[in-house]
Amino acid sequence: MKNNRSDSIFLKDVSLSLLSEGKSLRIKAGGYSMFPAIHPGDIVIIAPVNNRSNLIPGDIIVFKRDSDFVLHRLTDIRHHKNNILFITRGDSSMNEDKPITADKISGVVTAIETRRGRIRPHRRKMHYRRNRAMVKLVQLMKKLFSVIRLNS
Repeated sequence: MKNNRSDSIFLKDVSLSLLSEGKSLRIKAGGYSMFPAIHPGDIVIIAPVNNRSNLIPGDIIVFKRDSDFVLHRLTDIRHHKNNILFITRGDSSMNEDKPITADKISGVVTAIETRRGRIRPHRRKMHYRRNRAMVKLVQLMKKLFSVIRLNS
C-alpha cells in the first residue's frame, strides 16, 4: 500500500531541491487558489529565483510553507526592522498569507500552459471577491454535472 502523503512530500522536496540547483520545473497545477490565472490541470513553468530583489508585486512565486509547496501571487514587499517580508495571496483567496522571508522563496512562474496554448502570467490588479465567487460557481457546476451524469 502506498502512502500518498509521504510521496507528495518527497516530490515537493525534490522539486524545491531542483529549483535550488538552478533547474526549471514543469508541474501540473491542482486546486483553485490561483483561479482564474491558473486552472487546475494547467501546466506551470517555474524558474529558479537567482535574485530575489528582482521580484515585484504581481509575480507568481513558489515558496515553502511547512511541508507545502505554495504557488501564490506576490502582492507586496515590506521592510520590517532589518527584514524584508514578502506578502503573498492566492488570486481567489480571501486573505493574505502569512509574510515570508526571502529564504523561503524558491521560484517564479514564467509561463502557464493551458489547453489553449502557452501564456505568460499577467501582473494585474486582482479582484479577490469576484475570483472567489467564480471558484464557488465552477465547483457548484461540477457537482451539478456529476449529479446529472449519475442520474442519466
